[in-house]
Amino acid sequence: MEHYALLRLKPGKETLLSKLHPWVYSGALAEPPAGNLVRLADSSGNVLAVGTASPTNPLAVRIFRFEDRPLDEAFFRERLTRAVEGRRLLGLDGPEAGCRWVFGEGDGLPGLVVDRYAHALVIQVGTAGLEALRDLWWPVLLELGKAAGITVFVERSQGGRKEEGLAPVNRLLKGSLAGPVTVREGKALLTVDLLKGQKTGFFLDQREHRTFLGRVSGGCRVLNAFGYTGGFSIHAGLGGAESVATLDISGAALDQADRDWALNGLDPQRHERMEGDAFELMRSLEPESFERVVVDPPAFAKQRKDVDKAFKAYKDVFRLGARATARGGILGCFSCSQHLDRPRFQEAAWTALLEAGREAQVLAHLGQPMDHPYALNHPEGFYLKGLWLRVF
Repeated sequence: MEHYALLRLKPGKETLLSKLHPWVYSGALAEPPAGNLVRLADSSGNVLAVGTASPTNPLAVRIFRFEDRPLDEAFFRERLTRAVEGRRLLGLDGPEAGCRWVFGEGDGLPGLVVDRYAHALVIQVGTAGLEALRDLWWPVLLELGKAAGITVFVERSQGGRKEEGLAPVNRLLKGSLAGPVTVREGKALLTVDLLKGQKTGFFLDQREHRTFLGRVSGGCRVLNAFGYTGGFSIHAGLGGAESVATLDISGAALDQADRDWALNGLDPQRHERMEGDAFELMRSLEPESFERVVVDPPAFAKQRKDVDKAFKAYKDVFRLGARATARGGILGCFSCSQHLDRPRFQEAAWTALLEAGREAQVLAHLGQPMDHPYALNHPEGFYLKGLWLRVF
């Protein structure tokens, strides 16, 4: 393991590793990392773990193994195979599926995300260490993909790379891409633009919540706020909604929502597009005018220091959602901000209902689906929070 730099913890900091937490911040280190691949040792030089490191990121070390063994091809083969087999075990993978194959720390592969969209795989590489190891894990992923019928491989490595001293990447790695890819999600056909769409192209983590909305939307007027390309809207339409309004700031996303509405054989007269700022447009809505409302905003808290400001933004938009919901209707409130924890998220929803002068029952606490697992020793991997509320 000659290309792994030895990196020591400050005295007393090794207790962090006894909890098997995969993150080590720069303040716990005796010196900054000298390379991107490290053997992490206590102050006496006893090696406790192996991982990737960054001298420029406050999150300085991400641990892959709590033992003194290299990150070799066999290691990546075992972790990647285990991850893909887990999705098959859950019945989520398949030739038409949209499914997360690999979810970073949740699959013991910090910094790596892999999403399947039918015959395409989209990867995100978030650390300099993973970049340095690409020749070990990429051939394994390619092999697993081809065995599963994957013919297109795309890379969308963007968020978090600046802190690692890396440039963003948006490229076709292998195969040819004629245009967007279509996946099947329950009854719905949904179109994903792999090179221009948000994140890896779509928000796979809302799959179960979209299908639930479809089950309870028969005969209802539905509002999908921050609707992106209309995933919630399509499910509501297929579920027999009387009318569906998709609200988003992106005209291109709403164009795709219109196209997918037609792709699913739905009457265009039942779909209304609302383009513009969600806060402004929702303020203009007639109170209690929708029986089903989904409020799924972007991450308002990208860093811990943003939490108080984000709390106010979530509270305000949830209040507007509650105001738009008819008596006895269902309101879905969501946050994908990892830094806003579940109690604070629920407080935002509760305060929003109080300010709207409404009461609500909690029908369900929501989180990310099973193809987005998080490790018990890494609670930060739990990021998606939601509530289905019945509003009175």
